[in-house]
Order: sequence, then C-alpha cells, then structure tokens
Amino acid sequence: MNEYAIAFSSFYRAVYAQEKLQENKIRSTLKKTPPNLLRSCGYVVYLKTNSISIALDILEKAEIIARGVYRIEYENGMPKNIKID
Repeated sequence: MNEYAIAFSSFYRAVYAQEKLQENKIRSTLKKTPPNLLRSCGYVVYLKTNSISIALDILEKAEIIARGVYRIEYENGMPKNIKID
C-alpha cells in the first residue's frame, strides 16, 4: 500500500475532496500543506491506497481540482515527495 498526498489551494476544497473520498469508503486525513511539499499555503489530503487512480477519478467526477498529487516515500526515516500529477 502506498501513501499519497493530494494538495489543494483552499481548506474548503480539501474538505470537500475528503468528504467525496469518504463517501466512497476511502479513508484520509487533512493537514496544512507542509513547506517541503509546496511553497504556498494550502491543505493536503493524505491517504494510503493501492490505486491512487480510483481516488483521482472520484475527485475528477466531482470536479475537484488538485494543485498536485504526490507519492510519499521514506529514505532514512525522512519523507520524500514524488510528484505524480
């Protein structure tokens, strides 16, 4: 199972995205965007899944636009964000 972060420009957009994912039985958490992910303000929905495409399809159908999608990998215990979309 991989860990992903989906970044949004506003709190409300991130909450709406999280609600849509939960409606489809995809668990996630919402946090402020860490500075090492994006240099601007925003919020991130974190989730663990085997297929990020399912989550992205849900968001696309709901017309929720993300600022970026990242796979999170760990090197020596430190997170490394790899942009995938």
